[in-house]
Amino acid sequence: MSHLITWFYRFKTNHPHLVMGLLVYGLVPLLVGLALGYEMHDDSPVHIPTVVVNGDKSQFSYDFIDYVDETAYFDVSLWAETPEQAERLIQEGQALAGMIIPADFYKDLLAGKSPDILLLYDGSQLAVVSVAKLALSEIMLNMNGAYLQKIFAGKLGVLPAELMGQVLPINVTYHNMFNPTKSFRYYLLPGMLLAILQVGIVMQGAERGFENRRLSWRRFDFHLLSLVQWAGLAVLGMMLCLGVQLVCFGLPYRGTLLGGVLLLAAYSLTITTMGYIVGSVVPERTFAVQLAAILVLPTSVLGGYSYPLTAMPEAYQALAKFLPYTYLGTDMRALCLKPMLLEHVLPHIIFLLKYALVEIALLLLVKLLFGRRPQPEPEAKEAAL
Repeated sequence: MSHLITWFYRFKTNHPHLVMGLLVYGLVPLLVGLALGYEMHDDSPVHIPTVVVNGDKSQFSYDFIDYVDETAYFDVSLWAETPEQAERLIQEGQALAGMIIPADFYKDLLAGKSPDILLLYDGSQLAVVSVAKLALSEIMLNMNGAYLQKIFAGKLGVLPAELMGQVLPINVTYHNMFNPTKSFRYYLLPGMLLAILQVGIVMQGAERGFENRRLSWRRFDFHLLSLVQWAGLAVLGMMLCLGVQLVCFGLPYRGTLLGGVLLLAAYSLTITTMGYIVGSVVPERTFAVQLAAILVLPTSVLGGYSYPLTAMPEAYQALAKFLPYTYLGTDMRALCLKPMLLEHVLPHIIFLLKYALVEIALLLLVKLLFGRRPQPEPEAKEAAL
């Protein structure tokens, strides 16, 4: 083992670019894709810990609770005597949902008094809330016909055989376009994975910009070649990460393949150039890398991926127009779930390419302004620290 560690340390010392490239563009995308894909392999939260307060204690109420427990979404594992106890269990995190069945529930149902069931949700778990609400709504709709039959049989004394053709539930038809299984994984993962990887990509750009900062504008062809090379590696890394989801975890991809590759390429060039500029300006390697990472960290939130851009304040919407991630995350999710054509994503690809051209022009300006100025030796600076 010690020989292996020694060999790896020497290899890293002799080939630092190769090792970091393999880590950022190969190993990290692979591990992140596998880890998050396995974490969310159930598509949406299931077996939600649920606490029940059964104030009715009739056979009907227990049958109803068993029906809820048998679904894939709920796990009725806790019981409480009062609503306050149920709320406390949710507050303590022992349960994420609760159901309060009132006293005389079955009797009121037969009398046609429309008894109410109180449903409790842990609002700090929005994914759980959305799934639990929808699942319980579907359960209640399924019971609607039986509910009406109980009313007619209880109040009017109508025989069940006579109700078959007269009492029908209200049918509500849902058409969930593009994500019929309501998969939370399909909704979240594509942009979330890319948001994680972009941090490593921009940091690598800052590293290359810092190492090449001594080269003046006369060697601008070398700077461009470096940008293209590292952006190309970034594209391969992101494709590897998404490919793991497609092959291992069944993430669909229904849109244009060419459009997806071009979108990733334009974004990789934009982010790599952003980091390259930071590394060319900031005189300290560590601070340059940290600053580049800070620039892209909040973009997944401000870019309208996890929260709709149209629901944000106008100031945030204006800011999002200048964030490259705004034009990647939502489009990549759409490419996975919708039969998108190249013409649908082409405007954002063109915008990102224009963004990259502006960055390249800014990089040239930086080289013209700072290329002749003496730069401190990074090794001596870091050794002094």
